[in-house]
Amino acid sequence: MNPNNSLILVVDDETKIRRLISTNLAFEGFDVVQAEDGKRALEVFNHSLNKPDLILLDLMMPEMDGMAMLKQLRRYSDVPVIILAAKDERPTIIEGFREGADDFISKPFYIQELLERIRAVLRRSQRVKSVQKPAQEVLVSGNLSLNLSQRDCMVGDEHVKLTDREFRLLFELMKHPGEVLTHERLLRAVWGDEYIGEVQYLRVTFARIRRKLEQAGLTRDVIGAYSSVGYLLLEE
Repeated sequence: MNPNNSLILVVDDETKIRRLISTNLAFEGFDVVQAEDGKRALEVFNHSLNKPDLILLDLMMPEMDGMAMLKQLRRYSDVPVIILAAKDERPTIIEGFREGADDFISKPFYIQELLERIRAVLRRSQRVKSVQKPAQEVLVSGNLSLNLSQRDCMVGDEHVKLTDREFRLLFELMKHPGEVLTHERLLRAVWGDEYIGEVQYLRVTFARIRRKLEQAGLTRDVIGAYSSVGYLLLEE
C-alpha cells in the first residue's frame, strides 16, 4: 500500500505531540489531519469528503475522551484505530479493544515503531478490501448465518453489526465447525504474523462477538474456548 494514498487523523489534546506525529507522518508521505479532542475528531471525520484511512487516538482528552469517541465512531465506521496510551492505562486499553480498536502503542514511543504499526494496520486493511468475495456463499450454524458476499451476519432475521475483524474471526470458526483453531492460526489469519502471541486480542474480540450475538437473540454460546490452545465453533 502506498502511504501517499493514506490519510491519517491524529487526535490528541497535546499540541506538541500532534505536531510531532503529524510532521513525521508527512515526512513519510502520509496526508494528515488533526483534532484536539474526540468531539472535534468526530466532526472532522463526519464532514470530510475524503475519509481518514486510519485514526491515531489519544485516550485522555477534554470535551470528549478517546474511549467515548471510539464508542460513537464504531456505530457507523470500521476505520482502523490505533490507541495512544500511557502504560498505566492498560485496563482502559483492554476496554478499547472491546470497543473495536485495532492496535495500541504506549507513550512514550519511538516514532519509528509508531510508523511501522501504522503501516502494518494499513496493510491488513488494504488486504481485506482487495479480497475477492465469493458470490452469495452463506455459512450457517443453527439460526446463525454469515453471508460472505454481502459481509453480513444474521441471527434468525436479526442483523448483527460486526466490525471487519469480528466478522473475519467468526468466519474462520464457521469455515471449520467443531475444529479447534489454535491461537496462532487465528491471529495469523486475522491480524498477521507480527501479532502471533497476542492472545488477549482474541479474548476481547471474541467477547465482543459473543455479546453482539446474544443481544441479537442467539440463545446458545457458539464459541468454545480451549485454554492455552484455541477456539472452535460449537455445533448444535
